[in-house]
Amino acid sequence: MRTLLLFLLVGSASAQTGSLVGTVLGETGEPLSGATVYLSGTTRGDATDDAGRYEILSVPPGAYRLVGSLVGYEPVVQEVDLEDGDTVTTDFTLYTARRTVGFVRVEAPRDTRWTGQNVRFVRAFLGESARGDSARIVNPEVLEFQERAGVLQAAAAKPLLIENRALGYLLTYDLRAFVQTADEVRYDGDARFEPLDPGSDLEAERWARARADAYRGSLAHLLRTLVEDDLEDSGFTLTLDEDRATGTMGTMGQGDAARVVRRRDVFRHDRDGGGVLRFRGELGVRYDEPEDPAFARSALVRGESRPTANAQQSLIELRAPEVRLDERGTPEAPLDVLTRGYMGFERLADLVPDDYAPDR
Repeated sequence: MRTLLLFLLVGSASAQTGSLVGTVLGETGEPLSGATVYLSGTTRGDATDDAGRYEILSVPPGAYRLVGSLVGYEPVVQEVDLEDGDTVTTDFTLYTARRTVGFVRVEAPRDTRWTGQNVRFVRAFLGESARGDSARIVNPEVLEFQERAGVLQAAAAKPLLIENRALGYLLTYDLRAFVQTADEVRYDGDARFEPLDPGSDLEAERWARARADAYRGSLAHLLRTLVEDDLEDSGFTLTLDEDRATGTMGTMGQGDAARVVRRRDVFRHDRDGGGVLRFRGELGVRYDEPEDPAFARSALVRGESRPTANAQQSLIELRAPEVRLDERGTPEAPLDVLTRGYMGFERLADLVPDDYAPDR
């Protein structure tokens, strides 16, 4: 799930945008009509015409994962870098999907074991928050699971369709990998967000408030704040413990060796508008809004349930010496940013698209 600086671009008459164009072909060179090409994690995309052509206009500059997808074919991802005013041509060749997905056959029969694994998957994948309870996978029958020694893996024969009634989005998610152990959940994939049609003005207002609430305090919010140099007034407080490789829920970056840090201590800005996130050890993140009450009851909080805290506390580690962020705050290598604590509690049902533009 890739965050943005878009609210600086939206509403600026002089802001430059670019275009993405190209064709989608099958393995024998025939044009594929009705294929979807989209920018991963965003609401931006297009369906191909009878000639296999697509066109995505008014795209803010930055680095993107461009996905070509069609039911019955393996999705293809290409990395693109769009600059002001550019028109980038990217063509796709899609190959027919294999009869097997990951580790199992698609047509494997469903049984009580599959049902239990699906319940576990949905809870870990969509999340344990109130928003997770309001989201559902429309086509769970495309899922298959493998479980060994308490480790659950999942694969999908087709893109997952996820209806999120809490935030008002329909997600199409190309699942690449999912692994759940006793201590962590890791998943990788590409999502396209499509806004749902509200049933009333009241529902539209409720979704707008819920999206703003989901964005505030999120990893996307933090990274965009670093790129924008707006940390001081954002509600975030950062501490750094360079001597610790792992953290506990009790300290959340507030150990004896932790020190309060500023933006320049963990982020270096580049001339192109992006920058580099770089630090050693654990970055403690405090955000001054109350937790979701479900967090205190979640599996991430060991031991007995505790009262809801008045601030959200998280830990961030880097799995690489540094992680580059584009001008929208989106990590070029999202899996190199590891979150625990409150940010780790937020899952797919808690995410807004990368091109979400919060009001000031």
